[in-house]
Amino acid sequence: MSTFTVAGVSTQHGITKVRFANDLTSRVKLLAKGGHNPLELIELPSAMTKDQACQHLIDVGGVFSQWFTLITDTMHKKQNNAAPAVVKATAKTTVVAKAKAAKVTKIVKPKAKADDFDIEELKQLAAAPY
Repeated sequence: MSTFTVAGVSTQHGITKVRFANDLTSRVKLLAKGGHNPLELIELPSAMTKDQACQHLIDVGGVFSQWFTLITDTMHKKQNNAAPAVVKATAKTTVVAKAKAAKVTKIVKPKAKADDFDIEELKQLAAAPY
């Protein structure tokens, strides 16, 4: 599993991402050259995996607290992308997998209740003065 010594966030063209590296100086130069602004990177206290680095950014808070949701989403993605256990495929598992993939979900509309509002009633309520 890869470990990193630098982590942070950067924004380019309005898209903010969590960034990881092993050399702060070269990473800052590369991202700044690419037009990343704002660029917030810190050195980690020790080599960490991506999900550990995300947790550290959350713990540090400060400037990273404004990107809490982005960092936690990235952390959960990295935790869920752990190497899966090797499974020996058999004819039976292949058939079951195909059957699960072919399953169709039926969407059922809820029945109207007597206390539900129709569109006109909602428009009247919205137009009513406070």
